[in-house]
Amino acid sequence: MGEEMEVVENVTTREKQLIQFIRELGWGELRIRVENGQPVLIYEAVRIMKLEEKSVSLYPRRKK
Repeated sequence: MGEEMEVVENVTTREKQLIQFIRELGWGELRIRVENGQPVLIYEAVRIMKLEEKSVSLYPRRKK
């Protein structure tokens, strides 16, 4: 457990930004440039929406 705490404490600003971007993306694909073990750029981000098998109304009722 001591190692885990050390890793959390050593997270850089770039790593935090990458984690935030991934969380906001939710579902998709990324292409990341890494230099000296650190993320530097996100080249591509493709948001993908997974379609569900359960039935969905084509015309949802509008709320008044």
